[in-house]
Amino acid sequence: MRKKNQKQMPLIPMTVDHPHAIELEFISRILDRIPTINELAWQDLTQHVENVGTGAEGMSAEQVVRCAIVKQLEDYSYDELAFHIVDSSCYRSFCRIGITHKGFKKSALCHAIKALSRFSERYP
Repeated sequence: MRKKNQKQMPLIPMTVDHPHAIELEFISRILDRIPTINELAWQDLTQHVENVGTGAEGMSAEQVVRCAIVKQLEDYSYDELAFHIVDSSCYRSFCRIGITHKGFKKSALCHAIKALSRFSERYP
C-alpha cells in the first residue's frame, strides 16, 4: 500500500548503482592502494606549520586529495564543490566525510586544495 509520507529516512546509506558512482568507487580503490598520495598531500599541507600536533584538525590530507579529484572531474568552482560535497551521498562517501559531519566551506576547500603542490602548479 502506498503511504502518504515517509516518517523516517533509513539510517544506513544506500549504495548507488550509477556509472558515476561506480567510477568514484573505482578511483577510491586506486587511492586506497597508493597511500603515498596522501603522504605527499600531508607534506604539502603541513609544510609551513611549526607544530603539526596542535591546532584545529581541519581536513585530512586524504579528504583534500579526494575533494580535489571531485573538483577536477566535475570542473566545479569552490562554491559548487562545497555544495555538492555536502549534498551528495556519493561525494560524501568518496571524500570520506561522515554522515553527521557538516562538510567544509568553500574557503577551507580552496585553501587546502591550492596547498597541494602538484595541483597548484597545474591550476594556478
